[in-house]
Amino acid sequence: MIVDYEKWHDGVGYDLEILKTATPEERAEIENLLISHGVSDWRDVEALAALDSQRARAALRAASRNSDHRLRIAVADYAPDLVSARERSASLVTALENAETYGGLTQALLQVESFHPPEVVEALFRGLLARSGEVAVLFAAMLMFVHGKAASAFDWEQRPFFLKFNTDDRAERAGVFRDLCVRVGADARLYLDGPETRP
Repeated sequence: MIVDYEKWHDGVGYDLEILKTATPEERAEIENLLISHGVSDWRDVEALAALDSQRARAALRAASRNSDHRLRIAVADYAPDLVSARERSASLVTALENAETYGGLTQALLQVESFHPPEVVEALFRGLLARSGEVAVLFAAMLMFVHGKAASAFDWEQRPFFLKFNTDDRAERAGVFRDLCVRVGADARLYLDGPETRP
């Protein structure tokens, strides 16, 4: 469980190889250590999912209800069988509405690439108008991707268009929003007519 700066920076998790050769007693000791340590980031989630014991699953279920976007998203990543589609969708919507780039938003968008039910897509559209310009750029790219209008979740060939969303000018944002809606076949009026999003 020792994570130095280099491992933290490079996104290296705990040494889970040890679990393959650990005795039942050692696995129980590792489990106790992890649970007493507390589930505080994706590394803890990954390790508990690898243990896959009754206590580990209980700890992961609790983490899936945590207020921390990163933990909920991590549980869906490493222990998807513990999270229903409805719970996963609700967690993603909350993250898309509130999470910051280094606070769970990146991980949420990675999941959206392959899991985007209607309510998640709706959250992306709303975020184009309500979130900061930097976040709206990412949402625009993802919406083009999930509608089959981009080759990847951030199509670099369309980057100039996505960057137009990085503005605080509401009229500018509304204009480029309408353009995106035309491209993906959505009705911009559904979002622009609301009192909270009207430019």
